[in-house]
Amino acid sequence: MDWFHIGKRFKTVSNALGEAFEEALENAKWTLWHGDAAAAIRKLLLLQDNLSDKKKRSKLKGLHDYLQNNQDYLVNYDEREKADKPFTSQVSESHIDTLINARHKRNQKMQWTRDGAHNVLQIRALMASNEWEEKWLDLVLPALTTAA
Repeated sequence: MDWFHIGKRFKTVSNALGEAFEEALENAKWTLWHGDAAAAIRKLLLLQDNLSDKKKRSKLKGLHDYLQNNQDYLVNYDEREKADKPFTSQVSESHIDTLINARHKRNQKMQWTRDGAHNVLQIRALMASNEWEEKWLDLVLPALTTAA
């Protein structure tokens, strides 16, 4: 799972709960960052048990359930960062936004269909990731055969 989105969920819950629970949430987040998802989930459950406000409980339960349901996909984000491995999709998402904006946010006469834009973006992403050279034959030849 992507740390950027996990962090956003923690921030939303922290804003809803207020300063009184900030340290406890940060502790659970730190535990999760360092790879102990089960302990982080337990801490959230304990924190949830100490809340009487239904809205705040609901927000915390949402975070708890999200992490619980995706526990198999949680990793040690600290180790991944130290090993120079990706731990967030933020760079990819930014690149995709740039590709889309380059075509659709300008005042141009030509309009693309959703499918056409999707195909062009796939090719541009392959080119940007340096995978186009090795994959273009596998992608282009079937399309040419179908068109013929």
